[in-house]
Amino acid sequence: MTLAYLHILRSPDKKKVYVASLAETLLVLSVFTKEIGSRRIFGIDFDFIAYPFAILFLLFHVKDIILSETFPWKIYVYLAITSLFSILFLQLSYDGFLKQFLPIIIIFSVNFFIATKYNWRMLFRLYVKFAYLSAIFGIIQVIASYAGINLLNRQAGRLDSIAYEPSHYAAILMPALVFTFFHFKQYKLYFFTMLAALVLTFNLTGYLAFLVVISIAYINPLYIMISIPVLYYIVFHVLVNFNENFNSRIIETQQVFSGDVNVLTRQAVTNGTTVSLYSNLMVAEENLKNGNVIGSGLGGHEEMYYRYFENSSFRYSWFYGLNAPSGHSLTIRIFSEFGLLGLILYVATLARKVILLDNGIYRSISLACLSHFVCKSFKLGGFIDYGTPFFLAILFINFRHYKKTTAKSKLNNARKKPALPLSLQPVA
Repeated sequence: MTLAYLHILRSPDKKKVYVASLAETLLVLSVFTKEIGSRRIFGIDFDFIAYPFAILFLLFHVKDIILSETFPWKIYVYLAITSLFSILFLQLSYDGFLKQFLPIIIIFSVNFFIATKYNWRMLFRLYVKFAYLSAIFGIIQVIASYAGINLLNRQAGRLDSIAYEPSHYAAILMPALVFTFFHFKQYKLYFFTMLAALVLTFNLTGYLAFLVVISIAYINPLYIMISIPVLYYIVFHVLVNFNENFNSRIIETQQVFSGDVNVLTRQAVTNGTTVSLYSNLMVAEENLKNGNVIGSGLGGHEEMYYRYFENSSFRYSWFYGLNAPSGHSLTIRIFSEFGLLGLILYVATLARKVILLDNGIYRSISLACLSHFVCKSFKLGGFIDYGTPFFLAILFINFRHYKKTTAKSKLNNARKKPALPLSLQPVA
C-alpha cells in the first residue's frame, strides 16, 4: 500500500478520481490518532499528531479562518458568556474553562474551515475510507491476539483497533458504518468489513447506537409501533444474555433508573460503566434542582462532581471520580456544564440538521454524523476527541449546502412556471 492510496478517492464507476489535499488528509487522520498520538503532558492528554496540525494550520490561515462565513463564532460567544457567568455565580476555578475553551476554538475552527474550503462530501468519503482501513487493522488485531501478538489491543479477542477501548472505537467507526449502510450498493465490501469490526468489539454501546440511528432513519408512526417492541426485545431478551458484561450493564442500569442507588455503595460487584453514568448524571441533575438552567460552565463539571460528593460515602468507592472530567457522556456533560437550556439547544440543533433533510446524500451524511453523537450519549464526554469537531463541522456544512441547494431549486422552479395570460392575472 503506497501513501498515495490513502488520499485518492475513486467514484464507484472508476471514471472519476479525487485527490485529497494534505490538509484534508491530515484532518481526517486526526479523527483516528487519539491513542497512537496522545501522551500525557502537564496533566493533559496531548495528541502529538492532531493538535500540532490544528495549531499550525490555524497560525498559517488565521485571517482566512476568522473571516470565513462558517466560522462558528456564535458557539464560542455562547460558551464564553454562559461559562463565565456560571464560574462567577458558582465560585468555580477558571482552570477547567481555559483548558477546554482554547483547544475548542483552535480545533473546531480548523475543522469548520477545511470542511468549507474543500469538498465536504469528498472529505467525508475520505474519512469512510480511513474507517474501513482501521476496521481491517482491527480484525487483524483480533486474529493476532489469539496468537499472543499484541497490536495495540487491551484485551485479547476484543477489537478496539486504534482506540483505547472498544466503545471509543465504536464512536469513530459508527458514522462510516451508517453511511455505507445507506449506500450499500457502492460500499458492500466496506459495510461488511466494518460491520464485522463492530461485532468483534463486543460493545453494547456500538450495537445500541447502530440500532437507534437506523430506527431514526425510517421513523414513521407505523414503524414506531413495530420498532419499539423489537428494540425492547433485542435489548432485554437478546443482548442481556449475550455475555456477562452485557448482562451486568443492562440489569444494573435498569435498576439504577428504577431508583436503586445502592450501586454507589457496592465495592466490587458493580459494573463501572453503570456507576460512572449514574454518579455523573446525579451531578448534572443537582445543577437543575438548584435552579441553575445554564449549568456549571465549560469545564466546570469535574469541580462540581467533587463538590457534590464531598461529604458522601461514595468517596470511598472504588469507582469514585470515574470519568469525572468528561461527565461520562457528552450528553450528560452538556446537561451538567450548560444546563437544561444548553441541552435543549444541543438536541434541537442535531435534530434540525437531520429531520428537515429529504432522503438522499444529504440525509445519509447527516444520519451518519448523528450516529457519532448517539454513541457519545452512551459514553465519552470529550469535546475535541475521537472526531467530534469533524462530525459536527460536516453536519453543519452539509445542512448549509442542503439549504442552498433547496433554495436554488425552488427559485429555478419558480422561474420555469409559465406566466398567466394577462386576462387571467389578478387585478390590483
